[in-house]
Amino acid sequence: MSITSQSVRYGVTLAGTGGVNVVRAVLAEAREAASHGVDSVWTGQRLDHDAVGLAGLVGAQVPGIDVGVSAVPVFGRHPLLVGSQAQTAQAATGGRFHLAVALGAPPIVEQAFGLAWERPVARLREFLTALGPLLRGEPVEFEGELLTARSVLPTHVPGAARTPLLVAAMAPRALRVTGELADGTVPYLAGPRALAEHIVPRWPRRRGTAGSAGGRPGAGRGHHRPGRPPHHGRGARLLHPVRVLPQGAGAQRHRGPRRPGADR
Repeated sequence: MSITSQSVRYGVTLAGTGGVNVVRAVLAEAREAASHGVDSVWTGQRLDHDAVGLAGLVGAQVPGIDVGVSAVPVFGRHPLLVGSQAQTAQAATGGRFHLAVALGAPPIVEQAFGLAWERPVARLREFLTALGPLLRGEPVEFEGELLTARSVLPTHVPGAARTPLLVAAMAPRALRVTGELADGTVPYLAGPRALAEHIVPRWPRRRGTAGSAGGRPGAGRGHHRPGRPPHHGRGARLLHPVRVLPQGAGAQRHRGPRRPGADR
């Protein structure tokens, strides 16, 4: 069945451009979106507001709508702190929060953070490996070539359900890592043909539970909503950036263009 012939859910990105207070503006936009029957609202991470905290606040204040962040760059962040943020947002929203991470863009990484754009896919793999257990409420003990993460203090947030882990990935190697270690991907400006010919064929098909060794993202072509059982046997979970998704998928418009050098 094609992606356009299935029942769909809709989501929008919140801009927060109205008024002088971005938090109040975003809350007003979220309430308006919910009143029109939108299924999910998303915030992007920039260098001003904190997207995870803002999404958690939206979910706590606007009931019945999924919230998500797309995407938090892995450069300049640490899995322990991102896991803490995400679990806090998940507890605040009662299980309606979705986290997407991304490699980011070389100009931001190098100019704003002062970090070298080196081995991005390797960094993504290590970041996801360390972050996955934390989002499941488990302690982590990880030492890689680029990252170290250990739960030397409690890392589980009481009241936080398992947080879905997504990645803004489109290049082949990044997609393979995402398929191995995350629950889904958030492709940018990818229509049904791009999904069918470029993204889904590169998605690993494995057995088990997504996000663990041998895991498999098995919820059709959409990331499943927390509390809803995934539809097994349909291949990869994908978040469709033009806001047309299969039933059970969160939706959003991802902001940035494809990142140069992302497939390294």
